Amino acid sequence: MPMPHNIVPGERNEEDLRLRDAYLMGEHLPKGAAIRKGLASLLRDPWLMVIRQMPGPLGFVLRQRYYRRRLGHMGKGVVIDPGVSFENPRNVYIDDLAYLGAPARLVCPEGYIKIGKRCHLSGWILGHEGVEIGNYVASGAIILSITDSHRGGHRMCGPMVPTSHRHFVRGKVTVENEAFLGQYSIIMPGVTIGEGAIVGPHSLVVRNVKPWTVVMGSPARTVGTRDRVKMPDLS
Repeated sequence: MPMPHNIVPGERNEEDLRLRDAYLMGEHLPKGAAIRKGLASLLRDPWLMVIRQMPGPLGFVLRQRYYRRRLGHMGKGVVIDPGVSFENPRNVYIDDLAYLGAPARLVCPEGYIKIGKRCHLSGWILGHEGVEIGNYVASGAIILSITDSHRGGHRMCGPMVPTSHRHFVRGKVTVENEAFLGQYSIIMPGVTIGEGAIVGPHSLVVRNVKPWTVVMGSPARTVGTRDRVKMPDLS
């Protein structure tokens, strides 16, 4: 089955969000909802833990079969390491021969994450506003399409305060073909990493990166260029 061209972004479960905010304001969860979620967790989570952590060839086969049914799309030959985790895998689309290495974490309660062919990813990705990664990309980066902001006097302490206390900066992140994102680099919302660009390790990228350039630092600045890829495309 080919990768879908037109991906409809997923939407956050508003009931779960309302229940979470009510809990954070000191309210008790409705018993019915607590029982439903508890039973679902009891039936699902032990098996999921085994599938996620199983080493060796058996583990790779189990993860391929499990996630082929649960991802928005999973191409042929996709490899998922032990310890890789997904939040709402239905909003994640992975093309052929991509490799998700530990400790990759893909979080997508809304929006989507799209990963191209023959990529190798091992970082943390927030897909809330959309993250699109092209073909032949290697990344150990933290890719953020959403982050907390202080604007308007809001808090920045994360998910343990109600949504009304937070303000978000959102923006789709695009990583074009042949790019390389060094380990522990951070890509901020709204950024486009151009074709073949290299981002050095531990860099903070707050603006677009031109194709075939090398950037590094915090904030990242251009320090050079790289040769264009001359290898033929692989099917």
